[in-house]
Amino acid sequence: MKKTLLTSLIVLLVSNSFAQIKYVDKILTTDKIKITKNTAYGDNYTVITGTPTMASKVMPMVMDIYEPQDGASNRPLILFSHSGSFLPRYSNNSPVGYKDDSATVALCMALAQRGYVVASFTYRMGWNPAAATVDLRKQGIINAAYKGVQDLATCVRYWKRSVKEAGNPYNIDTTKIAVGGNGTGGYIASAYASLDRQSEIKSTKFRDASTGKYMVNDTMWGNLSGLGVDNPAIGMFCKSNHAGYTSNSKVAFCVGGAIGDSSWIEKGEIPIIWSHSIMDPFAPYTTGMVNVPGTTLQVVEVSGGYDAMARCQRLGNTAPYKGKVMDDYTRSINKLNKGIDGLYPIAGLANASGPYEWYDTAKIKLLPNPPYNPPVILAGIKASNPMWSKAKAMRYIDTVIGYMAPRIAISLGLLTSVGIENSNLATNVTLAPNPAKNQLIIHNNWDNRVLLGASLVDVTGKIIREFAISSNHNVFELNVPTGIYVVRMQFNDGVGSSKLMVD
Repeated sequence: MKKTLLTSLIVLLVSNSFAQIKYVDKILTTDKIKITKNTAYGDNYTVITGTPTMASKVMPMVMDIYEPQDGASNRPLILFSHSGSFLPRYSNNSPVGYKDDSATVALCMALAQRGYVVASFTYRMGWNPAAATVDLRKQGIINAAYKGVQDLATCVRYWKRSVKEAGNPYNIDTTKIAVGGNGTGGYIASAYASLDRQSEIKSTKFRDASTGKYMVNDTMWGNLSGLGVDNPAIGMFCKSNHAGYTSNSKVAFCVGGAIGDSSWIEKGEIPIIWSHSIMDPFAPYTTGMVNVPGTTLQVVEVSGGYDAMARCQRLGNTAPYKGKVMDDYTRSINKLNKGIDGLYPIAGLANASGPYEWYDTAKIKLLPNPPYNPPVILAGIKASNPMWSKAKAMRYIDTVIGYMAPRIAISLGLLTSVGIENSNLATNVTLAPNPAKNQLIIHNNWDNRVLLGASLVDVTGKIIREFAISSNHNVFELNVPTGIYVVRMQFNDGVGSSKLMVD
């Protein structure tokens, strides 16, 4: 299936090259992207060299900035975080773990070529994946993820401050900020998008079973935005960078990764877009346990792209872009995502967790041993990418960004739709009875169009319920108040809507 999907998408890339839409297509060549490396956006305490006890434990946080040389103003901004299991590259027995990872650079470049200013930022790392108990491993990784969310929020504030106080050197429109990440960066982006109250981090799931204490000590580390009291003498370690500015953005996207707790996703939060390998062994596509790579040690149960996006759509959080994109990528990917707009399932081989990754094996073989173990690192490459290559990885990156870019642009208000025909495809779908009472039949009369999903919307635009479409003829129980509604429909090649009366 993967080969067929990739082959068709590669052909589509060629056919799409003639329709150049800014923020959707590559409008610039790589030589038109200026890269400014290691710009500091803040500093904060780290545990990477042990528990913090002195000011010397403060580390700078930096980013590489990809700037289109197009002379534009009021430009949208994307903040992107890399993978690496919240541990430094190579010491995590992996070839990834920094802002200049091959895939991270390629993903950022692909977005910059579409007209976005992109900042690939580092974040604080450090936890003990070999801790003796599940609770200790869970505590370690949730605190690492918590600091990653704090650092992303700090980076957002840096940019807002640069516009207000530094003359806006990159011509940024801070009302149009997107955040994203691949692998571990996907964990950060999804948590940032859904953790909007401090109380959410203090859940039963992240409470130590033996002590009853919450695993994240926000008195010590500061709040979700990375703001708090900097006083190591009394056990508080938080540098409040760029206080006075907001930490919010408009949309998040994940290339792999998962979310620590799906209950964090609540109605009204920013939309998420997700690409995920169906057979990813490290971050489950649905819901399951995360294991320490290379071991059988379990860490924590998380939810991957399918379960997270199903919840987002059910709550209406995908509404900013849902049904507003109908391009070649969407038509192909709709065959796999079971009607969940914004979800790109990668139907790859077992253990192919990151087919968009590639690595310089010659460089890895030159690493010192110890502390690094090149054979283990190379074995890890093979385990996660059985047939990896740069050429294959770049094809996946082209399709992932090709699918995500229009949805990012629409969520930011840069475009209203992409590839949507003005015709109402619902005119050939029967809703019966109409007026309805307790039951509704949705019958698709098209011979050449597949009805993927439908939703019931009230007069205020609120999604009342989603209909799971399984065939051309579907029967549903309604149980909704009397009134006037609209049934919105998503087809494999377009959208439509019909009015429905309920008595």
